[in-house]
Amino acid sequence: MDFNSLSELLEDHHCRFRYAITSLHLLNNLPPEKLPEVNFGLSEKRNQEYLLGRLSIKDALGSLGYPPTWIERDQRTKTPVWPEGITGSLSHSSGLALAVVSNCPAILGLGVDLEKANRTIDLKIERHICTQDESEDLHSLHPENQTIRLLLTFSAKESLYKCFFGEIPRDLLRFKNVSLKWESNTWTAHWRFPSEKKYPMEKTIGYWGMDLNWLWTICWRL
Repeated sequence: MDFNSLSELLEDHHCRFRYAITSLHLLNNLPPEKLPEVNFGLSEKRNQEYLLGRLSIKDALGSLGYPPTWIERDQRTKTPVWPEGITGSLSHSSGLALAVVSNCPAILGLGVDLEKANRTIDLKIERHICTQDESEDLHSLHPENQTIRLLLTFSAKESLYKCFFGEIPRDLLRFKNVSLKWESNTWTAHWRFPSEKKYPMEKTIGYWGMDLNWLWTICWRL
């Protein structure tokens, strides 16, 4: 499975990125002996998500020239433990996993999120994820476009969380501490921390696209 618009974006960048997508269908067709043992005490669904993610990471790293290997997860944060020299991000959604990796030293953080474009989203979550400026922009749109903008806002902020995890204190990584502006297939994140939190941040540029009825957002920090 290929995401053409994501491929075009990553190929146009001067840093070397690779991505891989794994489906539940592909996972179920692999013999058990080719899969790593999962013994975290998770539900069957969570075990499948874990294996989907690790398979997509394995394939993405392989496309960078790394030997095929199953990476571990951090026991405290539950995030992937990336090989030295690799920056990466992972997302799951509705039986699909997307992993993006880079071995470019300039890439210090990377965040990606994947959502089913036609998924049902409760418009009431606006009050939990949107700043006042974002809400005003949202309600200026035609009603048919409000749902996709809300889904995009949620997805982009998920990408930001992953990108800045470990760089910004977790108590500041909140949806309402960042406001997004949208233009074509890019978005700009403006960080707004409480006045007592002296944490300087520049704006962050991110991207989004839609492939095969899947919506993705991505950003990285240098």
